[in-house]
Amino acid sequence: MEKLSRSPLVYVLAQVRIGAVLKMEDYMPQIQEQMRKAGYPLYRPSEVREVHFGAEKPSFQATKRWYFDGIGRRVGFLLQADSIVFHTTDYDTSGVFFSDLQTGLAIIDEAVEISAVERLGLRYVDAFQADAGHELGEYFQPGIRGVGLEEIGATQPRLLINLVTNTPIGGKLVARLSQNTGGWFLPPDLQPLELTPSKTFPSDREMAVLDYDHFIERGEPFSLDGIGQTFEALHDTTSAVFRKTVSEFALQTWGSP
Repeated sequence: MEKLSRSPLVYVLAQVRIGAVLKMEDYMPQIQEQMRKAGYPLYRPSEVREVHFGAEKPSFQATKRWYFDGIGRRVGFLLQADSIVFHTTDYDTSGVFFSDLQTGLAIIDEAVEISAVERLGLRYVDAFQADAGHELGEYFQPGIRGVGLEEIGATQPRLLINLVTNTPIGGKLVARLSQNTGGWFLPPDLQPLELTPSKTFPSDREMAVLDYDHFIERGEPFSLDGIGQTFEALHDTTSAVFRKTVSEFALQTWGSP
């Protein structure tokens, strides 16, 4: 499927949850050297302290993270002992995205010899504002717009939809559609944004955010080929849902061939 010339995509994330490698830090020098050569020279270690509430008193647990970002910080990898995340604010095509993901996975696997995969997830966040002379409602399919609230005198109705469904590939898709003002597009659970945004939005205009989270949970041996095939399937289903969510007017506005 060809790329939309004015694609509303603002953030894309792929997560591979793996069987934990508790000695992950020991492999950092080898991983960092290969990531640097692969185009991710900006290395940054980090430690996040999380609060766990027990029966008696809260306890604190430190989780180590390692970031490998490209020049400009619009694409990069985030590595933890039990997960690998590849994300970007400058998405091109699924082919390019998955090829770059595979490159990083191969580097990490060569160093640590990953044994198992527990979860694969793909997240797409679209954000847009209506062009001059149009309203946000025109960008959605009629079934998404809901009832015609203007008939009861409602002004500036806001769209807020959460959809959870199983998918044919054995996964689960969570779709969140919302309208807001403020110019910020990232869902709360993805904040803070660790990359540099490629798009910004005026804070005084209403905007729509489409958040598609498609994942599959199953334990299986680590396989680059298997992971690649699953991500392609996750993408194809999510792309089809996106095109059923937005209107033909929206697709044409964004440059659908």
